[in-house]
Amino acid sequence: MSRFVRKSHFRHVFGQGAKKENTYFDIKLATYGDGNHLAASDKYIIHSTAGGGGPCSVMPYGKTGRIGMGAAKLNVHTSKVQDFAFSNFDSKVVATASEDCMVGVSVLPDDPSTFKGEPTSSLLLEGHQKKVDFVKWHPCAQGILGSASHDGVVKIWDVEESKEAKEFDVGGVATCLEFNSDGSLAATACSNKRSVIWDPRSDKAAFNFKQDFTNAKNIFHDNVGLFGVGGSKMGCHEYHLYDLKKLSEPITEFEVDDSAGMMLCNYDPDTKMLYIGCKGGSQIKYFELNSKGDMHKLSLHNIGTGIKGFYFLPKLMCEWKKCMIAKSLLLFRDKIQPVDFIVPRKSQLFAKDLYPAAYAGVPSLAGAEWLSGENKAPVTRSMDPKNQDATVGGVKIQTKADLIAENKELKEKIKALEAKVAELSK
Repeated sequence: MSRFVRKSHFRHVFGQGAKKENTYFDIKLATYGDGNHLAASDKYIIHSTAGGGGPCSVMPYGKTGRIGMGAAKLNVHTSKVQDFAFSNFDSKVVATASEDCMVGVSVLPDDPSTFKGEPTSSLLLEGHQKKVDFVKWHPCAQGILGSASHDGVVKIWDVEESKEAKEFDVGGVATCLEFNSDGSLAATACSNKRSVIWDPRSDKAAFNFKQDFTNAKNIFHDNVGLFGVGGSKMGCHEYHLYDLKKLSEPITEFEVDDSAGMMLCNYDPDTKMLYIGCKGGSQIKYFELNSKGDMHKLSLHNIGTGIKGFYFLPKLMCEWKKCMIAKSLLLFRDKIQPVDFIVPRKSQLFAKDLYPAAYAGVPSLAGAEWLSGENKAPVTRSMDPKNQDATVGGVKIQTKADLIAENKELKEKIKALEAKVAELSK
């Protein structure tokens, strides 16, 4: 009898954890809320720590070794910090969600080694009536930030104008907050076993449907036309895939494992791979999705000890010479371990089949344009080293700070020219 093997470039992907000397160890960790407890960019890593107010340990990305008590602390809140998110377009701008009902936005120094605890500038956005659980930056629009609080309200903030732009009541305590790929839709799962999908600029839900989890996580799988909901059910983890055209029942129900901790999920649209772990779990499993609703199990990465959270870094940080398709940070009780996911290949040439154009981290439209109803696809950039500077789409966005600086420079030029004219007229 003949056997047919499903074709996949990612069948033999494996996780490669960093050795101790290349980890961030002896960290002083505190975990609050239901988020990943960790965020990072190509410059910084941030996590909550114990202390007065709402301190967060901030360390330079790449500076591994013993951290101890020497980590700089960012403390812009008066109570515990629940969640963090670095801007998609500026790796030194971080948003924080706190139990003091505030959303913080802090600008850190360009050089991470110079950060000693004082941000270059910071802003507190006031409006929530209960503790803020999640923050999420818009994937395409400059200066647009979403936040979800314990009162069941999601707010959209125009950070450039330092004001609230929109508000939406999702009807329950949120357990996640997500945007789709172009930011035209947002989704949250609620503790009342319902998921809500809506246009963040609208006052009406597009979809409000029942799912089976009290602590669910939602993910848009736009490039395969599906919507994912994962969580704990009957003492095990399950992941359900829905067709957005028919949300009455899932088209796929996949049992992931028999753990009961809070599920951790990350979806890579470039490879169509879904990574699933859980708090307290010692494995990260990864699957390949397709538009038919199939979840093909690829393999798993054994960790050995339970993790507190994980975070996946931007695809452009992956080293193509190693055929690295994902770069992550695993958070433990006393350390942060980098783990790379690699496709084993002998060739040192650029593998076009592994690296489609990746998210470029460049805004495709201004915040005001998005708020007025416009949508644009995210900007992508080639990972081919021969074509690294080629981007598809994008606009040049000038922030208020940029305009103030430009105005100041022009005034100085005018002053210099007036002085020159006065001198010539003598």
